[in-house]
Formats: sequence, structure tokens, C-alpha cells
Amino acid sequence: MDAWSDALSRMEQELHAALSSTDPVPWRPPIGLGPLPPELQERAARLLEAQLHVIRYLEDVRQTTAKHLAAVNAVPRAETGPRPVYFDLIG
Repeated sequence: MDAWSDALSRMEQELHAALSSTDPVPWRPPIGLGPLPPELQERAARLLEAQLHVIRYLEDVRQTTAKHLAAVNAVPRAETGPRPVYFDLIG
């Protein structure tokens, strides 16, 4: 059970790191854990739900960033003179 508890703790730390400014560490699946002990099933289920939430959040951020990049790339690059360029991010 200690191996499973340690593995879940590492996954929880990695989940928090995904939302912080730290560089993500490539995930390596733990080896030789055996079946998940019944007393850790609820914790593992909460961790899975949190991971799915972070995946949805990061996908939303990715899509928003892609929209912003598309708006920036839509601005013409060749200008005839030094004048301000405005574009609407919302609509």
C-alpha cells in the first residue's frame, strides 16, 4: 500500500505543477504496484477527477491562446507608415 500511496502523492504533485509556472516533468508510470488497494480507491478517483478537470482547463487555455494568435496573425504585416493598429479580441 505504501507504494501506491507514494505513487498517488507523486501524481498529485505533478497535477499541481501542471497549474503552476514550473516546467512539467514527463510522466513515467509507476512499475510493480500491483492492484490498487481498496482503501486508496476513493483517493485515486478524486485524483482522476482532478486530472480530468485540469485537462479541460488546459484545453480551454490552449483554445483561447490559439484564438489570440489567430487575431494577431490577422493583422497585416506590411504597413505604409507608422500608425497604430487596433483589433478586437472579443468579437
